[in-house]
Amino acid sequence: MNRTTALIVALAILLGHALAIHKTGSNEIAPPFDTAYVAFRVARNFVHTGVFAWEQGVSGLDSYPSLLWIAVAAIPERLYLPVNQFCQAVGMLSAFASVLVLSSFSPKRLSGVIAPLLFVVCGGVASAALSGTETALLGLGVAYAFLSYERERPKSMALGLVIATLARPQGLVFSLALLAIEIVRRIASGGSAPRRSMWLAFATPLAAAMCVALVRFASTGEMFSPWMAQLVNFGPRVRREGLEYLLDYLIASGNATLFVFPLYYLLRGVLSGLGIRACILTLAWAAVVAQGGGGALPFFEAMTPITAVMLVAVQEAMQLALDSKRRVWPQVTWALFLLGLGLSAAASKFPGDLGPLRLEAGHRAWMEPRTLARFGYEEKNGRMGLSEEILATERLREIGLFLRSNIDPGFSVLSPWPGAIGYLSRLRVVDPLGRTTPSPGETRTRPWEGLPRADVAKALAERPEYIVPTIRFGETPPSAQDIAAEWAKSLDNEPHRPQRSLGIRSQLVDYELIAVPVTNPYARVGVFPHGHFYLMRRRDLQLAPRLNVELDGRQIHVDVTHRSHEQLAELRVEVRDRQGSLWFLRPTGEFVRAPEVSARTHLLLYPTGERHITLIRAHLPDELDAVEVRAQLRNPGAVGDSLFSDISEPVSVIVSR
Repeated sequence: MNRTTALIVALAILLGHALAIHKTGSNEIAPPFDTAYVAFRVARNFVHTGVFAWEQGVSGLDSYPSLLWIAVAAIPERLYLPVNQFCQAVGMLSAFASVLVLSSFSPKRLSGVIAPLLFVVCGGVASAALSGTETALLGLGVAYAFLSYERERPKSMALGLVIATLARPQGLVFSLALLAIEIVRRIASGGSAPRRSMWLAFATPLAAAMCVALVRFASTGEMFSPWMAQLVNFGPRVRREGLEYLLDYLIASGNATLFVFPLYYLLRGVLSGLGIRACILTLAWAAVVAQGGGGALPFFEAMTPITAVMLVAVQEAMQLALDSKRRVWPQVTWALFLLGLGLSAAASKFPGDLGPLRLEAGHRAWMEPRTLARFGYEEKNGRMGLSEEILATERLREIGLFLRSNIDPGFSVLSPWPGAIGYLSRLRVVDPLGRTTPSPGETRTRPWEGLPRADVAKALAERPEYIVPTIRFGETPPSAQDIAAEWAKSLDNEPHRPQRSLGIRSQLVDYELIAVPVTNPYARVGVFPHGHFYLMRRRDLQLAPRLNVELDGRQIHVDVTHRSHEQLAELRVEVRDRQGSLWFLRPTGEFVRAPEVSARTHLLLYPTGERHITLIRAHLPDELDAVEVRAQLRNPGAVGDSLFSDISEPVSVIVSR
């Protein structure tokens, strides 16, 4: 097989790999990650209103880490093209271009396809290609700048560095690391080996970064981006999380394991200059990721942009081994190459046995993360983490569409997952972690990388009309204490203080939990395990359904009026006799003393206007010496008497004798 054929095969593998893993449960191409919708919303606001912001009155420069990606998203918005598909196409083309760039590092040897082949089987690369984020474009800028540097092409290098710098703040760090390498090379050469001047190429991205910094200072009063500010003022918690993230990356990513190969030759002092520089840039990038707290997207997305450079170092080391006079080294090299391919392929599949080999338990243990998960996620490594991200985005999209269709445009929503909800609902969406807009009492946003925390109680004190409390669903609805404990543990900046959970719990008293059915006819079956999701609604809006109980002799009539959007409920009717015992009405019309029995289950409440809709009619048995009849609507599956069990005020009538 010649190089051209190998590259065509590599591109086909990358396309097939991306399409195979970035899909929904119904085998359709999955939408972009939730984070990407933040850029989409800022771009839409800028194109259609002229306001560059997540919301009116707040600069959008720091709402999303990539100024370039907002500009890319603005193109389809301006041309009225589908933003999702356009941005995914740009990401896929960027990944294709990265393969071609990688193939140019060693164009005269068949072994020069080692890096491209390892690149296309990398799960992080395939995931980033269709993620709808700027990751693939950032990786292309980094790889192209490095290739141009090695080929002494200043104009091309300037282009690559500008793309990387504007794509994400990490691109500026890469530019500075490459500049440091150039300075050391100039000093070490002492003028004996003149190189073409590259200073103007380095000045271009620095000038672009300075222009962005000046605009940021004019609009926010800060020179550095939130991520850069965290990098300078990092704390022990952030550094610990970043180091754990790198450990997971080294163990579970597949290709990262092969980086030991060039490190071995580097320590021996026999690695080529190209390999040394690639190693230094990779290590510098990894150090920056660690100090920034790691990443927040599946398949180690924070390390994906440097993957091409890392694989250049791996390829250089493998070429040294293939040229070794020791006969064993070529065989070992190809064995390690196949090992890297196999590990990457294994990370991109769901855990399971391989034919007769019982590997599922080991595979699951391999994919078990060591880092803390984001709120609402388990964040397993590999394919499981990607599938969870896709499922979460599907859920958030459905919530956003529901809010757009059913909520007053003047209402606000608080959600720890603001992306798709904010873009699709078009409402004012508050991020309690302060990433899209500054948290209450603060002057700037937080970075999207790592696990940011904020004062959740202050965010709740803004009293949004609706809250999205969770995107994970069990058999029973969460209680107020469950929500308060989870929010304090995963979101609050002082999670170890028990008073924080109590403070959040006290804020939730003003809200009611409601179960909302999925009414979108195009929604994928299985996105929500029980066909509904939960929202919290402020009680003083008085949008809860209202019951009316009438007693006509021994005949009970329970009616309801509902003037809000659709929601699900269960009806409980209980009767207290003269001995104080409670009897519950079953759907069949019988009264029994079994607890937790509902008269109507899975009620779908529609807006009724001024009409009263009959829910149930029943006859009190003559032998039941009833004193009081009481009716109440509850959330489906609710147990006990927690704050969020009931969704209507109880209505009682006295039985006359």
